[in-house]
Amino acid sequence: MKLISRVGYRKRVPLVTMLVAGATLLAACGSSSSASSKATTTVPSSSTSASNSSANTSGLSAKLKALEAIPAFKNPGPAISAGKLSGKTVVMIDGDPAAGPVIQAANGVIAAAKVAGLNLKVLNGQNASTSTYIQLLDQAIAAKPMAIITLAVAPALVKPQLQAAKSAGIPVVVGLQQWHANPSRPDYFGFVTQPGSLEGLVMAEQIAVTGPKNAQIGFITSNVINLSLQIYNSFKSGLAKYCPGCKVVDVQNVDPSNWVSSLSSTASSILAAHPNLNYLIPVFDGMTPFIVSALGSAGGGHKVKVITTQTSIGASLKEVQNGTFTSDVGSSATWEGWAMIDQALRAGLNLPPESNTTIPVRLLNSSDLTGENINSDASIFGTSYVQGFKKLWGLG
Repeated sequence: MKLISRVGYRKRVPLVTMLVAGATLLAACGSSSSASSKATTTVPSSSTSASNSSANTSGLSAKLKALEAIPAFKNPGPAISAGKLSGKTVVMIDGDPAAGPVIQAANGVIAAAKVAGLNLKVLNGQNASTSTYIQLLDQAIAAKPMAIITLAVAPALVKPQLQAAKSAGIPVVVGLQQWHANPSRPDYFGFVTQPGSLEGLVMAEQIAVTGPKNAQIGFITSNVINLSLQIYNSFKSGLAKYCPGCKVVDVQNVDPSNWVSSLSSTASSILAAHPNLNYLIPVFDGMTPFIVSALGSAGGGHKVKVITTQTSIGASLKEVQNGTFTSDVGSSATWEGWAMIDQALRAGLNLPPESNTTIPVRLLNSSDLTGENINSDASIFGTSYVQGFKKLWGLG
């Protein structure tokens, strides 16, 4: 793989630094001011899909237990001949180089492009701004690549550029955005992202199984990120189905730009206002350091369980490993990077996008992380997808 115009590919940075520098984590399409805002949520099929029986928890324990295993690779689409595209150029626009999931996804794209024999050109959106995204997309289109991959770049912010790419015959693969049931959208070829609606459902199922049946829940959203709304709405739907006696008693929305200044105090306020709170849910595990700080300021007597999403390797999983957090459910961002290259290869071969874009999730409790290297994506999610994609591409 020939790597062009890479501006000092970064090492992993401390989580708080990532939050400050990456305030547009998983930069969402548009914004919303309330967690109760209406949004269409389609839950991807999985072993935890809801049944038609309201509040029926039969079998949920076994289904959740199955999700604790390292996920196995499943072909996202028909086999392809990637060798036909060796030497072709793909441009990746890294929309938020300091954010943990984006770092991991970018690593996956780079590794997969090398295996596929692609010429990968990486453009960094250092300040995670719309003007930068526009400039980089214009630059990518001018390079006339086989395909363009965007990470954490909201399609709504660059709609004219997406249309320009389409007019130029350059397919765009969108990464780390809101999950959609349809892998292709009007303005781009396909997408790859974490299945947020499934993650919300799994959290609701956990509460239904572990109880109490009248659980009081506090939820912290970050609705400038549309994925936050998707997770929240799916959680509420799952709760109504599986634990109708459970209630979200407090919902607070904290913009990513305010995580450092107000997230800890917001969590502390929820805990103080609801001394009988059973669960506190920060929608993304990137909120970890501030939630941990709030738990410490709660007087030590609060028995609240913390569950969250994204399974970001590093500090967030450390809190699950040591029992401070109850669980974290999410997918491998590195795996997502490989899937983005798979989408780009399909575009280059004039094939339809992946028929199954859902990256499998893993539910992690402290017992699942005993002795595990929580800083290694391979330790947490395995590497079945590496050999799986190689074989799928005719290279393994």
